[in-house]
Amino acid sequence: MNIQTPTPSAYAPIKADPVRLASATIEAVDKIGAATSEEIERTADEIMRGATEIAEKLRALASAIWEHSKIANEHVTDFCNKATSVLEGVRVLQQKLEANGRESETSETDDASLPPSLIRKGPAKFDNPELGNQERDIAHPPPAQPRSKHR
Repeated sequence: MNIQTPTPSAYAPIKADPVRLASATIEAVDKIGAATSEEIERTADEIMRGATEIAEKLRALASAIWEHSKIANEHVTDFCNKATSVLEGVRVLQQKLEANGRESETSETDDASLPPSLIRKGPAKFDNPELGNQERDIAHPPPAQPRSKHR
């Protein structure tokens, strides 16, 4: 069996010192770790700033909603109070109308046997100065007289 050693890369030093190679590897890993750590820190700071801005905006929104809710509550309360007042007024008016209706029904039934007052009194008669205080019947009026233009 023939064991051959791999040919070194063109970029590799001709003689690699294993201690030096290990030291360079550890140093590179440390640099990558530090850079990654810094990037993560910056990202975390940006996220925290964004979250703080969002939290402030959410607080402002919550405050605005609370104020609008209070105003809406006042408007609804005022509307309900007015609607209740109108409803109570309608009920009172309805009760008065019903009471007046009952009173008129009872007076109509009492007076139902009697003819209305105009029929009992007969035709209306008025004094006519042209007829010399004679009464005249409005059912048979005298002929119309022309009006004078000067009043």
